[in-house]
Amino acid sequence: YLKNSSLINITNLLSERTIFGKFYSISFILYLLLLNNPQITKTLSGKFSAKLAIIQNLFSSIISNYLALKFSKFSLNNSNNFFNSFKKYKMNTNKLHLIHTLIQIYTKTHSLSFSSLNKKLFYSILQCNQNKLHPYYITGFVDGEGCFSINIRPRPNRGKGYAVELVFKITLSSKDKLLLEKIKNYFEVGRLITQGSSTSYCVKSLNDLQVIVNHFDNYPLISNKWSDYQLFKQVFELMQQKEHLKSEGLNKIVSIKAVSNKGWSDKLRALFPNIVPSLRPSVKSQIIPDPYWVSGFVEGEGSFYIKLSNKDLVSFRFLVTQHVRDVELLKNLIIYLNCGYYLPRSNSVYHGDYFVTNLEDIKNKILPFFEKFPLQGNKLKDFLDFKKAVELKKGNRIRLTTENLANIKEIKLGMNQNRISDDNEKNPLNSKLLTRRPSIKSNGSINKRHYSSSAIISNEQAKCEEIKFFEWLAGLIDGDGQFHTSKKGFSSLKIIMGINDKYPLYEIKHKYGGNIKHISGSNALKYKLLNPKGLINLIKDVNGLIRNPARMLQLNRVCENYNINLLEPKALTRNNSWFSGFIDSDGSIHIDKKSGQLIISVTQKNKYLLEPLQILYGGRIQILTSKDAFIYSIYRKEEILNLVDGYFKNFPLKSSKSLKINMIKEFYLLSEYRNLNINYINEFNQWVTFKDKWDKI
Repeated sequence: YLKNSSLINITNLLSERTIFGKFYSISFILYLLLLNNPQITKTLSGKFSAKLAIIQNLFSSIISNYLALKFSKFSLNNSNNFFNSFKKYKMNTNKLHLIHTLIQIYTKTHSLSFSSLNKKLFYSILQCNQNKLHPYYITGFVDGEGCFSINIRPRPNRGKGYAVELVFKITLSSKDKLLLEKIKNYFEVGRLITQGSSTSYCVKSLNDLQVIVNHFDNYPLISNKWSDYQLFKQVFELMQQKEHLKSEGLNKIVSIKAVSNKGWSDKLRALFPNIVPSLRPSVKSQIIPDPYWVSGFVEGEGSFYIKLSNKDLVSFRFLVTQHVRDVELLKNLIIYLNCGYYLPRSNSVYHGDYFVTNLEDIKNKILPFFEKFPLQGNKLKDFLDFKKAVELKKGNRIRLTTENLANIKEIKLGMNQNRISDDNEKNPLNSKLLTRRPSIKSNGSINKRHYSSSAIISNEQAKCEEIKFFEWLAGLIDGDGQFHTSKKGFSSLKIIMGINDKYPLYEIKHKYGGNIKHISGSNALKYKLLNPKGLINLIKDVNGLIRNPARMLQLNRVCENYNINLLEPKALTRNNSWFSGFIDSDGSIHIDKKSGQLIISVTQKNKYLLEPLQILYGGRIQILTSKDAFIYSIYRKEEILNLVDGYFKNFPLKSSKSLKINMIKEFYLLSEYRNLNINYINEFNQWVTFKDKWDKI
């Protein structure tokens, strides 16, 4: 009927790009159907005439307001009276939101039973809406479980002798097949393949992959899987242009595959000996975009764990595990959920864990979060069991009753890998089982992401990472640390940092021991190391790396106390993470209110400590007469970008200041739009959003 209708251009309506545009276009189509199709009108007459009138009135309101919105947008671009047009635009937008809400309420409370219509069509739409996954849930889940593969295989019968194939895949246990079906229904492309005990959701054809690309362009990944996706997309675009059928294009694809997640095999390398691997893109931002992203990511990589000791002591752990390449992402979880801490694995150089172990944080932050933004797979069952067990524990200092202890033990026996799926058919919404659950005693193999051979850390690389940590720690101590030796011969180390920077302190505590306490009446934490064994190990690690003259004097007293020879530091170079630690402690990354410039600065009383920085990184040193100190600052765009790409990329910060480092390039893209201009209203809104995020860090 619509194809033959002269009243409407279907192509134009369905070309609307925005969510609201699509919604109102479809509403217009339904409106025409209800008003102009005699068969439908006749079917709905009589018994349903009142409801038909209500629907027609609603759709009439939608169309009139939709046209008003379109007119307002036109006025916004052409009228000299900007503020009147903007006010009108906002007014009509609010009307549309109201109508949208009314329709949602109406459709949820009035289920029309059209006897002569296609019931299956309406039922399918209803079911689809009920089971629709949130877009950011999909992105978060793929950040944990997805895989973007680039396959190149010899095929003598093909034009250039090789076949190029792109595959987007999520592989889970067959117990999780229903969750994969929901993902397939979300994308409406691809297929499920079951082999043995596992099921995969696969998308291979270029037409179908366009749907996948569109999704991740609109809802981008934030783990290092973003880099794999960018390489995948580069090959996708080359294949769309048929470049894979040409020698030059095939060489480009091989170059890209060489740095992709699975790398290139020795056989492929031998077939293309002259190919230089492409540059692997680095993830731009790991700022968590949406709470549903967290739900999806935890669905793939998280675990709710109950620990029972031999003395029947019960503790609870919420855990998320990742490869060390995504350590910044785990640290951002600390900030986003406002609880927990990060620890590198002592038994694996490849993995680290985000932990929440404080009972009050679990009760007041973790449980409410996942109640509001629920999990979708069988991990929901683990969460509900975990919640039951937590509620049985009234407090840290309240002893469990015998009955409650027995109940917690019973709950634990049925959780995670011990859970038996016996009701898949009876209650499919609650039967999507988790496939791979991180274990506290895991050897680090829980992370299923594939990395190229170049990404695997060798013993030599692990040693290099350890040296980077020692240099960073020395820089941190030079800024915020203090060695002390009492008259009685007791030595200690104290480091004070802001409460938002607790995870670097926990990393130090994990390695050397000590304790962390909140400083009363302030937003600061104090780390203190008194244990001689841990302190001696720390001194050996930073000896020869400390540069602050005041700290050298303090360290010398501690070394004398433990009969250790004090080592002088070598000249500072760019290939040293000391500066990262120094910025984490005494540095500032801010936007000047007067000039609008972005400035990275460090304040110190000793100019000697700042002079090498000026030589290495540029900038200037000024005297602060009011504070009797010196300030080293970098403010030129070129110098700051060189610092971001040439230094912080290799020696990243560990404090919350790293979030601002990751936003610097975005600042330079948007800062020119910080002054309101009618011609760049969208860019101005982006600047306002950016500035809000910046100010909250």
